[in-house]
Amino acid sequence: MRRVYLFATLAVALLLRLPGIEWGLPPATPHVVASDFRSSYAFDEDDILSGAAKADVRRFDFDPHEYHWGTLHIELVLLALDGAQAAGVFGTPWRQAYYSLLDGDFVRVYVVGRLVAVASALLTVWLLFQFPGEWAGPFAAMLLAVSPSHMLQSDQVRVDVTMSAMLVLTLLVGIRLQSNASPVQFLFLGIAGGLAIAGKYSAVSAVAAILLAALWLRRFPWRGMLTAALGVLLGFIAGAPYILVKPQAFYSEIHKYATLTAHVPAGFAIPMVKLMEMHAVNLARFSLGLPAFLLAAAGIVFMLRRRSPADWMMLAAVSGYAVILLPLRWPLIRYDIPLVALLGLCAGVALEQFPNRWRYGLTVVALIMPLGGTIAQIYYMRSPHPANLMLQRILEVVPPGSAISRLTREAPPLDLKIYPLGPNILLADLTKDPPPWALTTSLVDEPYRPDTLALLRSSYDLVANFESHRILEWATFGEAAAPHDWKYTHASYTLYRRKSP
Repeated sequence: MRRVYLFATLAVALLLRLPGIEWGLPPATPHVVASDFRSSYAFDEDDILSGAAKADVRRFDFDPHEYHWGTLHIELVLLALDGAQAAGVFGTPWRQAYYSLLDGDFVRVYVVGRLVAVASALLTVWLLFQFPGEWAGPFAAMLLAVSPSHMLQSDQVRVDVTMSAMLVLTLLVGIRLQSNASPVQFLFLGIAGGLAIAGKYSAVSAVAAILLAALWLRRFPWRGMLTAALGVLLGFIAGAPYILVKPQAFYSEIHKYATLTAHVPAGFAIPMVKLMEMHAVNLARFSLGLPAFLLAAAGIVFMLRRRSPADWMMLAAVSGYAVILLPLRWPLIRYDIPLVALLGLCAGVALEQFPNRWRYGLTVVALIMPLGGTIAQIYYMRSPHPANLMLQRILEVVPPGSAISRLTREAPPLDLKIYPLGPNILLADLTKDPPPWALTTSLVDEPYRPDTLALLRSSYDLVANFESHRILEWATFGEAAAPHDWKYTHASYTLYRRKSP
């Protein structure tokens, strides 16, 4: 029966991640080609694809020249795209299709790149079913399969889902180590942890916590410590081999972004307690659903009282990853992806404490809200993207050469030679020099300046507004205070024109 549940959960996870996999791409029009933007509306996807495009499997060149997050996922994307090209998936070489934004093949480049994250999602489901216990692993897998945030990240060219899969593997090996403490198991534990860190550096605190817990439970055997340390080194090098060739480039890239994150302007800095509260709320609304979140909290309390070796391992993983959320500084849902699996295991532990006749009903109740959020996201992903609709409207009504005050250059992707950037719509004081056109969006995390809103009401005409029709809002308790990467699929855009004097 467990195998039946596994195949059913894998099928559900796959079926939920395929319908919207082409979402959020700009149209292949001459204007967008001239804009030189190749990003989807899930920003940063183009950075990974551009990094993969700089390498070439045929030349045995696997250097993506992009060391911001970790290179394991980028290497996998490179292998997938070059493999798809060799198999005849693209009508033209995929690099040409990507950079030239060729109709049809450009979409296929993104789809193949995103399928790597889908494969990592399916791997995570399979790994969760391998955890010991009757209910914890299967429930965590089911929850992850229907989680809206995990589904959304699986349909992007991002590193988070692959890192999460490797982190789950690390935890699984650590738990199995308690019953089989062979040198090979210690080595596997380290290799899995090294791969997780190479997937995304933010896994480092969770990997460290899992390794320390595993070694502590075995009373820190010196051979085990050395073998695990060697495994971490080997795993990281396997996922980021160019660390051996370009260590300074890795350091410089990581240091640059770490410095930028650490020096957030005071007006945008979020106090630590508030930041963790926002992550918890986002997990309950956009990742787990409130019933599963409450079950996870109950599971943590129960594990703190029971304190079995597996409990200590899971608690170490949860707390180890939660720690890294503080220096990341932003309450983005993609930062919470590993916790979907880890807290899902905790919720499964709580379910195991109920009689069998209760478990199935509670499982259904716990899965309804995340499934509703996922269905809503698929609806948005398959609807015309508001940024594309606004792009077409701007081309129709805004005279070439007009400056447009807006938040980002990429959404919608406007040719800056034709529509130069006006003052930043969020940060600038528009009252000093009101731009001829202004474009607002719901993507902002902070409210617009009161003087900007007053200026738009008094001195501008509303020309166009595009937003997706909201459905199943009960599944996430609405959209209020949603992080901007949740709104990538259905952000609203409003265009204003300054009134004549």
